[in-house]
Amino acid sequence: MTVFKNFERQVVEILVKPHIPLDQLKIILDTTELVSFKNNAGAGYFITVHHPSVPSKRIVCDKPLVIGKCKNVQCGFVVFLENRELTLECHSWGLLEIPINFRENAVEVEVIN
Repeated sequence: MTVFKNFERQVVEILVKPHIPLDQLKIILDTTELVSFKNNAGAGYFITVHHPSVPSKRIVCDKPLVIGKCKNVQCGFVVFLENRELTLECHSWGLLEIPINFRENAVEVEVIN
């Protein structure tokens, strides 16, 4: 079973594909080990996973701009690669807080070029 929800996988693939080949990235996403999940009280959340194929050198993956939308809630995403760990940050983008059950909803992903 994968750690990431379908929309999160989509976001990671979009943001990380310039740095890791897509076939290798899919293997990482399918076989990764959860390190931590941190929910920041409405401001967003962080999911950190470990896999030996993730680069050790720090890479910040924030382009292109990726937005998640569910009902009236909008969020942005950043992926950090470092020390064999991949961290997906989902942060609030707007006036509404990200609900605790946000990941359980049908989140639409939009890429802004």
